[in-house]
Amino acid sequence: MTLPLVTPLPNIAFFDSGQGGFTVWEAIRMRLPSLNTQYLGDNARYPYGNKGEQTVTRYSSEAAYFFSALGAGLIVVACGTASSVAVQSLQRVFRIPVVGIVEGFCEDAASVLRGSEKNRSEGKVALLGTRFTVSSGRFERELKTRGVGEGSVWARACPLFVPLVEEALVPGPLADAACELYLSDMPADVDVVMLACTHFPRLEASIGKFLGQKFGRPVVARRIDGDVVVHAGGEGAPLYLLESSRGIWKAVDAFLAEQTPSVRENYFQNETRVYCTDAPARFTEVARVFTSLPVGEVQEVTLGV
Repeated sequence: MTLPLVTPLPNIAFFDSGQGGFTVWEAIRMRLPSLNTQYLGDNARYPYGNKGEQTVTRYSSEAAYFFSALGAGLIVVACGTASSVAVQSLQRVFRIPVVGIVEGFCEDAASVLRGSEKNRSEGKVALLGTRFTVSSGRFERELKTRGVGEGSVWARACPLFVPLVEEALVPGPLADAACELYLSDMPADVDVVMLACTHFPRLEASIGKFLGQKFGRPVVARRIDGDVVVHAGGEGAPLYLLESSRGIWKAVDAFLAEQTPSVRENYFQNETRVYCTDAPARFTEVARVFTSLPVGEVQEVTLGV
């Protein structure tokens, strides 16, 4: 494992298998511009969505070890696949608090159903993610603990969404075709669509247009900074698209609130560091698809032995 020569200031660390986690990183930094952050994209071993549970857990553990040596006060696993399987293991092993997207995301979905015209036991949730995220069943278990009824989760793996986003082909005809491929049999009584891969928020417009036209309903994206209508046609109750940054924001805010004023001040020195595990130039190029914020010079590092 390689480490930077200079240890960063106290920071919040973000980890993903690639660049998709920048959607979460950006959402937090837009609210806290001077927050010290680190970001690590394990693009040498990307994607995680087609790998096994033990492999994903090992990769995630190596990332957590990397951050534990670099001043991280909180580790955010900004990856749907790693959050589905590895976070609970990391929480048992590391003293540094670790949060993933699952718990807060599922609470967000359940709260939308609670506020809808239907009872939670009647409304349905559509879960869109990688093959691994969908097959893990992790989101369904968390939703069940929050009162979402049995059989109320429709899950679909959407692997083509990822390369479409990375090649900046959204919105467009290929994205529209992928929505037709994956979403044409979504049940009409779905009220909440969970975008359970950090790439998928970049498909809001395409997904919103397809579902709005399919169901004849307005479609609203519920983002960290408020609701945005992405499809205005149709009648009836809106269909909500949810992304994971809202739950992460609550976790980051709670962590910072627990710090003493003097310690908290150390987290706001406007220091940002970005690392990847392969091809920094290409990594930076793809990163621009996911964030409009500058990522600075990306440093290549090695994880594991």
